[in-house]
Amino acid sequence: MMKRIILMALMTMMAIGAVKGQNTYCSEQVTLEDLAAYIDTMRPVDPHVKLFYANLVNNPTHSYRIEHLDVGFNGCTGHVDEQVVMADGSKRDNAFTFNQQGLLTQSVIQGNKGNKTVVNYTYSYDPVMGFSIKQSKSKNVTINYAPIYGDHGRRESIKGSNGSRQDYTYNENGHLTKLVITPAKGDKRTLLYQDGYVVREETGGRVLRYHYDFDTATGKKFLISIEEMKDGKVLHTRAFDYDIDTHGRYTRVSIALDGKPQMTITRRYGK
Repeated sequence: MMKRIILMALMTMMAIGAVKGQNTYCSEQVTLEDLAAYIDTMRPVDPHVKLFYANLVNNPTHSYRIEHLDVGFNGCTGHVDEQVVMADGSKRDNAFTFNQQGLLTQSVIQGNKGNKTVVNYTYSYDPVMGFSIKQSKSKNVTINYAPIYGDHGRRESIKGSNGSRQDYTYNENGHLTKLVITPAKGDKRTLLYQDGYVVREETGGRVLRYHYDFDTATGKKFLISIEEMKDGKVLHTRAFDYDIDTHGRYTRVSIALDGKPQMTITRRYGK
């Protein structure tokens, strides 16, 4: 109870001291573009806006976080059509829709037998805490999610009604450093972050190291390889060759495992 009272008092103080920032950037209508521009250019950053932004982008379905075949969406909004061409020539067509805050609202994933899985996502909104995933719903499965917030208002856990859980760890500056994903079934994943990007993954005794290329024109990093490690030695390497557009979004990615082509991903972006 005391923790709750302290948190409410802290949030009230932040809200009172940041009326302008709250009205401009902490609203249900704010766009990711507006928030990102503020965070990148404004100094000092309003603490309420910083909290609002952090809780937004650290949603597991945000375009800064969600990955498909290890290739992130780099903060895009709108509709994305994706075609995956496997090494044997077979093709899979997928589609993703992100809202103006960069949150995934629908994914359409084609399986290897041609069947498609459609999942729709909805979100809750709080004027202080911001956006948080509320529900995912497919044809046969509906999962409800409940966020848990820490002393400073940052979302520290998300519990799923199916028994899944995601736990977040931050550094003293409020930046994400670790994400532990515990699925309803299967192995737990531990992702370690540096400057907003995954640098290491531990899953079921397997260790993966992520390597990036920095693009000076867009100010973003792009995945170039993932190394599977054991006892300090590299067992396998997945290499990524890519093209990007002027917004820093992948338009083509060719993936090879230990030098052998696996697949090519092509993406088209709409509004």
